[in-house]
Amino acid sequence: MKTMLIAALLALAGPAPADVPLQPTGKWTVEYADAACILSRDYGPSNARMALGINPSPLASGLEVVTVTPGAKTTRYRPMKGTLTLQPSGRTIDSDISVYEIKEKNQTITTLTTEGDVATEILRSSSLSVTLANGSRTAFAIPGMSGAAGALKACQDDLLHQWGIDPAERDLPSLANGSASPAQWITNDDYPSSAVGAGIQGTSTIVWTIRTDGKVGDCRVVQSSGSKALDDASCGAISKRGRYQPPLGVDGTPQVRHAMRKIVWRLPY
Repeated sequence: MKTMLIAALLALAGPAPADVPLQPTGKWTVEYADAACILSRDYGPSNARMALGINPSPLASGLEVVTVTPGAKTTRYRPMKGTLTLQPSGRTIDSDISVYEIKEKNQTITTLTTEGDVATEILRSSSLSVTLANGSRTAFAIPGMSGAAGALKACQDDLLHQWGIDPAERDLPSLANGSASPAQWITNDDYPSSAVGAGIQGTSTIVWTIRTDGKVGDCRVVQSSGSKALDDASCGAISKRGRYQPPLGVDGTPQVRHAMRKIVWRLPY
């Protein structure tokens, strides 16, 4: 009888409420890095502080969503799949996710990478949530995005000026790739054998020129992986395989453009 009564009360209560987003405990800040402008904010109590970072590409429509949460029993890297969900639109985006557990800092860093024009939609959203393939899910309220967007744009403009690139390029239509997509231009076969043998891993951030014939021109590293071999392999693969439809300006005349990407080199465990 007691079990039946509990069941009846649960039925009257209706379905479980949707995830309640964590509320921020600090203001939005823009962190200036060598090759990124990261919009970040703290969440949760001081004894269990969490952080959310939003890192849109200064030259592309993709972005990274980074969460830093307390707790790590080991130090390791795990790739997995997950989803990013935006509210109030309800849009869900499947994504690759990197999970870094750092025992020394008692932190777990989750980086979710998206392609496409997600940055603009995030700036109009009231909350976002990150769901990992293992079922864990964290939702964050993100009020005040419209005000933070101005500071983020100013940072990105400064970054592009440092690279000798006109920030107005970001307002031009996206270029069509002439051969697959940049994500497919680099394969495991490009991993330098010297780096594999030495167990070297890292992330190279590179910027390249798109010539008026659609081919890749000069490529340079704007944030090194710490390994010359990995940096050289990043630019080498992009220069070899990168192809675009010939870029045009708003007036229809040929115009040199630029692109950038983070190349993550990770060895399997």
